[in-house]
Amino acid sequence: MSRVRLLVVDDEKDLLDLLVKRLTRKGYEVHFAETAEDALVLLKQQFFDIAIYDIRLPKMDGISLLKETKKMEPETEILMLTGHGTIETAIEAMKFGAFDYLTKPYNLSELELTIKKAEENKKLKVKNESMKKIIKQHNEFHIIGESPIFKEVLALTRRIADSDVPVLIEGESGTGKELFAKALHYWSCRAEEPFVAVNSGALPEQLLESELFGHVKGAFTGANQDKKGLVEAADGGTLFLDELGEMPLALQVKLLRFLELGEFRRVGDVRERRVKVRVVAATNRNMEKAVEEGHFREDLFYRLNVVRLSIPPLRNRKEDIPLLIHHFIKNGKSPEKLISDEALLELQNYEFPGNVRELHHLIERGQLLSAGKQIEVEDLLLPNRSRANGQIKQDLLCSLEELEIEHIESVLNNMNWNKTKAAEVLGISVRNLYRKIDQYNLIEE
Repeated sequence: MSRVRLLVVDDEKDLLDLLVKRLTRKGYEVHFAETAEDALVLLKQQFFDIAIYDIRLPKMDGISLLKETKKMEPETEILMLTGHGTIETAIEAMKFGAFDYLTKPYNLSELELTIKKAEENKKLKVKNESMKKIIKQHNEFHIIGESPIFKEVLALTRRIADSDVPVLIEGESGTGKELFAKALHYWSCRAEEPFVAVNSGALPEQLLESELFGHVKGAFTGANQDKKGLVEAADGGTLFLDELGEMPLALQVKLLRFLELGEFRRVGDVRERRVKVRVVAATNRNMEKAVEEGHFREDLFYRLNVVRLSIPPLRNRKEDIPLLIHHFIKNGKSPEKLISDEALLELQNYEFPGNVRELHHLIERGQLLSAGKQIEVEDLLLPNRSRANGQIKQDLLCSLEELEIEHIESVLNNMNWNKTKAAEVLGISVRNLYRKIDQYNLIEE
């Protein structure tokens, strides 16, 4: 666990030196300044848990520094020191967010006790905010499905949630893999700790490594300061690696070391760091095939594949479609609208190459386009449908691959072949979209 970081600001140099030495011996990471202006420079460079300000400072006084600090870092606890203690000054300091107020001359043991109280107060605030966040997330957290195949996966998720072993979640795009990763987190003892998601296919290799493990100042062009990686941000909680199959081979080696030892290095650093996280990975690729073809390390695959959750596609759990439609309408922009029997029947007969995500988009579109109280078939604009002499026809006699080709091509055309936007709509990485364009020989008209 990192040390508590203190900022001490006092223009009495002898007292400042004494405070810095004493508090450093007590195990704090102490930074100091003799003026408010120098303190503001430090505050812009890094975060401080606790700040100790003398009220009487040259030029900008301690009260003004207190106000500026609270604007920049509301979470910093601030103690005010003064040799001119008056009730009015104390009230003013507390009114602007000071945690406490000590009058010079003060006992150093009293100051240390006040710092400890500020530490405890800060921890309590963090815990309360964490609990509020968890309650909010639980209130918004829905996994909807009553089909036997879906309930089976849900039951397995609950059984393994409290374990520390890695989990590999597999399933087609749009099936809700991240939702199950969050379920593993929020149904576990780690619920109060961070849930951090990393998209392995969204960034080039060097940027992905920096995003994952962090970097030190000067590690590469543009690295102007040290940066904590998402692995550190997830310490104590869950690290979710989405689009695992897109991870570059060179980075897979470093991920394997991290999984085996819990150790890693920031980019450009020589120091080993250690964190404890539960790793959950997700992919829409056939990982065994990726291993056979040399695109993914076999040892890393087996290290991650301790427990596997296979999320069923929506076409295999069609009895859940009415439940999902009700949820999406209720939480959409027009919750008062209903869906017509004809539209519901069409959706239950549709194959959904984009799975639950596609159903969500179809309902959003239907709510937007429907003129009456009901969402009709024509409001959904289902793929593979055409109007002829007032009749709507649908060709279901085609393979899933053909459905996927037509769906991807339709989205690309609607996005004017903007691949970034198309990938966002499809719910896949841009790299994955390029691969599918090559695979299916799709060409812009």
